[in-house]
Amino acid sequence: MQATVDLPQAFSVRDEHEIYPIRHLMGRLNPELRVVQVATGVHVNGGCTVFWGLAYEDGQPLEKADVERALTRAGFDLAHSGPIQVPTPRTPPPEKTVCRA
Repeated sequence: MQATVDLPQAFSVRDEHEIYPIRHLMGRLNPELRVVQVATGVHVNGGCTVFWGLAYEDGQPLEKADVERALTRAGFDLAHSGPIQVPTPRTPPPEKTVCRA
C-alpha cells in the first residue's frame, strides 16, 4: 500500500516517552523519515499541556515557518504555548583517516 503525505507533519502526544516508539515505527516504515520533538504546549481547543512532534524527510531543509505551519495544521496553539525548536540538519560523521607508519 502506498500513500502520499505532505511533509512536514506535526502530531501531539501526552507523554514525552511516547515520541520514541513513534520515531522507531516511522523509521521501520520508511528509513528516510525523521521524527523529533519540537515543542511543548496546548491544543487550540484547550486541554492539558502536551508534547508536539514533527515528522519530516531526512535532508529536507526546514525553516521556522515550515514548522509553525505544520504545528498550526495539527492544532498547536501558538499564542499560549512555549518556544518552537527547528530541527537542525543531520551531518554525517567525519571520515576516519588511517595513518600509515
